[in-house]
Amino acid sequence: MNSKVAVFVVIGVLGSLILGFVGGIVGSMLFGPKGADTTGLAKDLGALQARVQGLEGKIASLPQNPTGSSLKIGIVDAESLFTRVFLPQVAAERNALQAKAQAIQELQAKYAQGQVRADTYQQEYAKLAAEYLQAQVQVNMSMLDKMIASPGFANLRADLQNLKDQAKPLADQVQNLVKQAQVTILDYNAFSNQLQQLQTAFQQVDQLLTQVAAVKILEISQQVAQEQGYDIVLRTKDVVMYQRAPAIADLTPEVEKRLQNLFPSR
Repeated sequence: MNSKVAVFVVIGVLGSLILGFVGGIVGSMLFGPKGADTTGLAKDLGALQARVQGLEGKIASLPQNPTGSSLKIGIVDAESLFTRVFLPQVAAERNALQAKAQAIQELQAKYAQGQVRADTYQQEYAKLAAEYLQAQVQVNMSMLDKMIASPGFANLRADLQNLKDQAKPLADQVQNLVKQAQVTILDYNAFSNQLQQLQTAFQQVDQLLTQVAAVKILEISQQVAQEQGYDIVLRTKDVVMYQRAPAIADLTPEVEKRLQNLFPSR
């Protein structure tokens, strides 16, 4: 084997987790980004993004294998790890978000069937939309709190705390919109525009938190692979088309066990 073959490679983890903490429920069902002003978060979003990219760069600095031995290959199911380790940390919050999404869908169905008047629908939809965004904020803020509290995220704690500090005033604005929607809304365009801007901001927060989770999956996968002497570790989704056991070992259970230790028992 060529001495330049890397001791450890993880292919296709960073940037590949497609669910996100809230995106797997409804995604952009309510509003889509339309150039909303989210400059209030830009500085700390950028700092956290840079730190995540820095970690990716360190992981990509691969050592060499001088032994000339045959390749030892493992696989890791990153999507499954995200679903089984990270999403349960905010299970209650995600259930509340799902309930709001269901309420919106039921209201839309009633309106389509002519069971709700247009003015009533507009008011109720605005109220549910604000409550849905508030539930989304709860998912993100709860996950932020758990990452900040975990010793396993110490290398990102300062940036995560800065992100939380920037997001808190925006969360307060969402709360104010919920209160506003509980009474008669005088200007639906202004209400919708503000709601859209806030949703865009928290979509960015959710994407960054998902990237942080991906980095942690990658870090722990690297630890396991190095300790057990693996040369290459592949992400199973969209990478491994065929495997012949025991030629390729599944490292997912060991990685999951270590990831679970990042968070205290719920």
